[in-house]
Amino acid sequence: MYHYLRDKGFLIKVPASWRELHARGQKLLRRGTAAGDVPGRLGVSEVRWLEIVEGCGQRVVALEVGEEQRSRSEAGRN
Repeated sequence: MYHYLRDKGFLIKVPASWRELHARGQKLLRRGTAAGDVPGRLGVSEVRWLEIVEGCGQRVVALEVGEEQRSRSEAGRN
């Protein structure tokens, strides 16, 4: 399930290389690297890093269906 969400959980098609760079960048940020230093540490321009962050920031989130909505959905199938 984790790998499915990692690979398919984006609203837009994001290249695998961008997903990898984004994960590495997030790891650097969690370790205390200054945000301005991340692109240089990853070997990308600031513009490219901002594109990666924006592209990888649009995630699909599953919302829990309430009982009333579930009942309506099931009634519509019958």
